[in-house]
Amino acid sequence: MHAFSRKKAVAMSSGDSGVVIITRDGGKTWKEIYHDYRPGSFLDAMDMYKGKLVLVGDGILHQKMYQIRAENVLKNDSLKAFTIFAKDRKSYYKQGFQPDSTSSYFAASGSNVQWTGKHNFCAIPIIDEKSIFIRVSDNLIRFRSRLPFKQQKAGGAYGFYMHRNKTGVAVGGSFYKPNETDSTACYTTDGGRTWTPCQTMPNGYRSGVCAHKRGKIWVCTGPSGSDYSTDAGKNWKPLFYVKGFNVCTIRGNSLWLAGKASARIWLKDLLKVQREAEINRSSPRGTPPRY
Repeated sequence: MHAFSRKKAVAMSSGDSGVVIITRDGGKTWKEIYHDYRPGSFLDAMDMYKGKLVLVGDGILHQKMYQIRAENVLKNDSLKAFTIFAKDRKSYYKQGFQPDSTSSYFAASGSNVQWTGKHNFCAIPIIDEKSIFIRVSDNLIRFRSRLPFKQQKAGGAYGFYMHRNKTGVAVGGSFYKPNETDSTACYTTDGGRTWTPCQTMPNGYRSGVCAHKRGKIWVCTGPSGSDYSTDAGKNWKPLFYVKGFNVCTIRGNSLWLAGKASARIWLKDLLKVQREAEINRSSPRGTPPRY
């Protein structure tokens, strides 16, 4: 879901069919603006930029992955589908790889597509069981790169966040191994052309990641816990009391989390409690030392 104001919002369904609906009266009434009832259709994520919508979905047998784009969903009630991988368009296909029927996205947090400008967005599909980062501009794939996640069942990149179009973090792991700390995150400093495994990984499978607008603090989350970084994702420390969520975002000075429950936490309070918890854990008696 993306809310523009108290009255206007767009919502998307994930499952055996894909539906996008919009409200302009605070949720009292909703109007369908897109649907895909084809067998095997599955919508995974969407992102908004000043009324523009981009939405990505899985590949369907004998068909290719696609993305859907709308110029202004606040004024128009129609979405247009674009194929971003297509054999018959050399300009789309020049990247040298062919998605098959197993190509997909992971829908755990809805954070695997992101606008990075008026005509540019990034996404992290799973192609041939490998996590791939793509940058799309004017509906053309400008470049792609491999994300350093190991291949495993339900494993790979689940979500990412690009900060100011250069610094980015992708998180994931295996959904079936929520406490495994190997290969759960990587970072980039060149806009996604190259990715490096984090020096200190998040403490388990993570599905969502976000950053403060100044990039001073990053947070990632998953069912088994949450972590934070103060060096743009190179090293992560556990947030001891933030558990059980699937997606996170930072707006202003607040961290918002959602999953089986929801929470809003002030970043200032978050770091204060975290520091106190770290002191307690490092003290032999479990309480801060007194001098």
